[in-house]
Amino acid sequence: MKRILAIFSMLIIFLTGCGNEVKQEAAEKIQETAGEVKETAAKIAGDEKSVQNVTEKFSLGGILPGMTLEEVKNILGEPTARHDDDEFIFSNGLFVEIDEHNNVVKEIQTHQAGVKTGAGVEVGMSEQKLIDAYGAADKVENHDGKTEYKYRNSDGLFKIEFEIFNGNISEIKIQLDD
Repeated sequence: MKRILAIFSMLIIFLTGCGNEVKQEAAEKIQETAGEVKETAAKIAGDEKSVQNVTEKFSLGGILPGMTLEEVKNILGEPTARHDDDEFIFSNGLFVEIDEHNNVVKEIQTHQAGVKTGAGVEVGMSEQKLIDAYGAADKVENHDGKTEYKYRNSDGLFKIEFEIFNGNISEIKIQLDD
């Protein structure tokens, strides 16, 4: 782990003198390596179930926060609409927002049925089915006649929110947690 941190430190020092293209490539490689390190560490620690839990509970339509736009396109195809340089809508109704600084997905959301979380929950399902799949929420908020169920993963990297209106899920949103 110390060796990995040393490599990241050297890369950061190196990148301060490089052009934008080199910086972007290096940032992508760092992001990829960080994900691999996290998965490997979880497996070594015997916490493979935790990695599976994140994929099951914090993905939407097969998309996870932290993926690159290219990874999203490989799964969903080309976006059908684009807003500015960082917001994309795909044919299945997924809205994907990219963090412009590190070029990864920072938010995924949908208001349409047919796009499921890794746990099988989708817009239109009942509040009870949500609770059956996800358990008690970390936080529940009520406002404007809607209820929001908010969940965070164990390391605090992701949060998922379900908006309930008239007893059914009306929106699902997953974000990198700031």
